[in-house]
Amino acid sequence: MSAASAKLFRRGAYPPLRGTLLTLDDREQILYTRGSVEFFSTYPGMYVPQPLAMRIDAGDTTAKELARETLALTKMNWNNTQFDGHAPITIRAARQVGNILKYVGPDDPLEPRYANYM
Repeated sequence: MSAASAKLFRRGAYPPLRGTLLTLDDREQILYTRGSVEFFSTYPGMYVPQPLAMRIDAGDTTAKELARETLALTKMNWNNTQFDGHAPITIRAARQVGNILKYVGPDDPLEPRYANYM
């Protein structure tokens, strides 16, 4: 089974809890960065949450520790009120900058400050 095809289900009408980690093998895990929130006793989203595939190729950190850090980074978008983004802010910010830079010509000057891409 690959991380892309794995999905978890809970009894009842709600998706897995936010922070649920499923280890597929030594290298592949899936992490639900969005999902039901026990504090609210509900799922705050409109659509079925898609898990984030994680692959550990090398390192000393355990999958649980990496999942905990990744989950914390999904809460760090101070530009909106959503407390549970799908992707960590580091990846989300890089994608947003990339979406803007794809329109820059090869001879156009680049602005190094991140604030210009928000």
